[in-house]
Amino acid sequence: MTFTDPISNMLTSIRNSNLRGYRTVIFPYSSFKWRICQKLKDNNFFTQCWIDEKNKKIKADIKYFNDYSNIHQIKIISKPSQHIHWQVPEIKKNCHGRSIYFISTSQGLLTHHEAVTKNLGGKVIFSIS
Repeated sequence: MTFTDPISNMLTSIRNSNLRGYRTVIFPYSSFKWRICQKLKDNNFFTQCWIDEKNKKIKADIKYFNDYSNIHQIKIISKPSQHIHWQVPEIKKNCHGRSIYFISTSQGLLTHHEAVTKNLGGKVIFSIS
């Protein structure tokens, strides 16, 4: 039985496009992927993102400054075989440096800064710096 992780595939597409210097990345649409794109745009990793309704794809423009991308590293934390859940003290302990951690909480997808402010824990999806 083959099992794929659509979020990992999306993040790998972003990483590969970034490494190749592409300005636009395209991947299949889902509402959770769309929320991730919106958060990446809010945190200055994408300049814009939109939905191609005809082909059911999400297109996003990677933000560049002087030919250098704002994306340096993407690390997938939770996998289908192992879900990583952190409470607020664990978020404070593990989230340091320039990386931004994305956490799926009961109030939706939040960055680790927002989760600590709202005093919410949840499933850690990935980190990006």
